[in-house]
Amino acid sequence: MKKGFLAVLCSCASIISASADTVSLSLDSCVQLAMQNNKTVQSAQKLAEKYGHEVKTYKANFFPNFKLVASDIWANSEGSVGGDIFAGVSDGVSQFLSGLTQIGHFDATNAYEMQALKQFGEGMADLNKGIDYKIGNIIQAGILVEQPIYMGGKVMTAYQMSKLGQQMAEQGAQLSQNEVIVQVQEAYALAVRANEMHKVAVRYDSLLQSLLVDVQNAEKHGLRSHNDVLKVQVKLSEAELQMRQAENGQRLATMNLCHYIGLPLTTQVVVDADAFAVAPDVQADRLADVSARPEYSILAMKSELAAKQVKIERAEYLPQVVLAGTYSYVDGFEVAGSKLFNKPAAAVMLNVVVPLYHANAGINKIRSSRLEAERAQLEQDDLIEKMNLELAQAANNLDEAFLEVELANKSLAQTEDNLRSSRSAYNLGTESLSDLLEAQTLWQQSYAKLANAKANLFVAATKYRKAAGRL
Repeated sequence: MKKGFLAVLCSCASIISASADTVSLSLDSCVQLAMQNNKTVQSAQKLAEKYGHEVKTYKANFFPNFKLVASDIWANSEGSVGGDIFAGVSDGVSQFLSGLTQIGHFDATNAYEMQALKQFGEGMADLNKGIDYKIGNIIQAGILVEQPIYMGGKVMTAYQMSKLGQQMAEQGAQLSQNEVIVQVQEAYALAVRANEMHKVAVRYDSLLQSLLVDVQNAEKHGLRSHNDVLKVQVKLSEAELQMRQAENGQRLATMNLCHYIGLPLTTQVVVDADAFAVAPDVQADRLADVSARPEYSILAMKSELAAKQVKIERAEYLPQVVLAGTYSYVDGFEVAGSKLFNKPAAAVMLNVVVPLYHANAGINKIRSSRLEAERAQLEQDDLIEKMNLELAQAANNLDEAFLEVELANKSLAQTEDNLRSSRSAYNLGTESLSDLLEAQTLWQQSYAKLANAKANLFVAATKYRKAAGRL
């Protein structure tokens, strides 16, 4: 799009006329400028880019999730635990050792063995007193890894829904572009028609100016009455008013075109009259359908999204399996004057969750999402019928527009012949001035009708291409 915009600017720069505020633009250049400056198109493109990033976000759910976790806990708590518990254990062990001594397992004369018994006894005595502990400050830091194994199909379905959302946004951007194209082409057609109206007004005024000179000369020689001069002057006044109206219409049409393409309203845009040439292949096809339209694709994907939402709701009530692993270091918690935790450790956990029963909430959610999917399908069918009706109407309008141009061309050819015949007869004196003035008026009206017919055909062809998805 940037390259296209630069090309448009270069083409504009190369055809700037003597006035800095006057540019000559083709229809394609106007469309490209509108694409660059239209806020609706830009917003739709940004939305498509946004959904593109969301697709990547949901795709990341297929891969492990690494987290760095850390915590620092401080508690002012200390005391002793285990005195009563170890007292019974100490008495039992002492009785057991006494029995071993009596049966000869320990020799009272062996200094080494007796020293060991003494140390053991002292240790048991310390246990009888209990174990001192102190919580103090506990620091924990490590890496946590989580990997979903099975989530009821929710991960895959959510990813597919994100891709559908991206495609819908892209089709929405295309729809916005199509609407802008129709608006710009219609504005361009109005500008071309306004130019043609100005041309015919100028030519009609020129004819009357020439006729006025002839009638005034004839009056000087006594061949025409002063009443004839007045008749021409009245028509000339009407022609001047029509020419002023044509100039105002031309100015407004140019301002309207500048509004759509993003140029200052005071810019004088020179349009191409050949833009009215409709390609021969733009014919109403009664067998055409609307499947190529962005709206059709959006409706189909909307129904598909609603169907996938049913799977999302169902996945909430299916078993979920997650594998997690951690490698962390813990420091703190003193026991008997020594730290209990002071080295790293690894752990692996397999978490399985199986929903059982929640007052039929899952069944109701699934039924609700199914009804929404059915509603989306009904809405799709209804809007497709309306689009087919719109296509049929656009085809009828295109047929009528072609016929209107054909009849306008015939009418213009007939009025031109009539004007030439009337002019010759007037010069020979066999036809009145009123008949000549009427012939000139009929010619002007036929020329204006042809300009209107060509503009209508151009717009009808554009709207038909949009309705058929061929824009």
